[in-house]
Amino acid sequence: MKKNTYRFILLLLGILLFLTISMGINFSSSLNEEMELPDAIESLSPMPGSQVPQQTTIEIDMPVGYEIVLYIDDYRVSDNEIEHLEGTGIYRWKPGPGKSFESWSPGKHIIKIFWDTSVGLPDIGEFTWEFSTY
Repeated sequence: MKKNTYRFILLLLGILLFLTISMGINFSSSLNEEMELPDAIESLSPMPGSQVPQQTTIEIDMPVGYEIVLYIDDYRVSDNEIEHLEGTGIYRWKPGPGKSFESWSPGKHIIKIFWDTSVGLPDIGEFTWEFSTY
């Protein structure tokens, strides 16, 4: 083969390598994007889109002075079932005997919360996310 043929092959391989690396970087960065939470929500667990075991607990961290209403798969969870750590603004709910759900069924679950302040100026909002259990 001629010298120019080798150069052409090396040029094509270099372009292919560059395209492969750039596609990999773009693909991996799109997977690592974090969902932006509303300002009133400090943190959530499980995170939107995550896959968790059936024993998982929903934990919503709100600023102190906020109250929430929790819906799981379009069913309103009674306030009596939600554990609220008032000094920290953390709300927790876990399925169990005598609760709205005795266990998580495998598959997707849609969680919706509505919030408002209990004192001061109103700050009404809502947020919906989903996760899967296995």
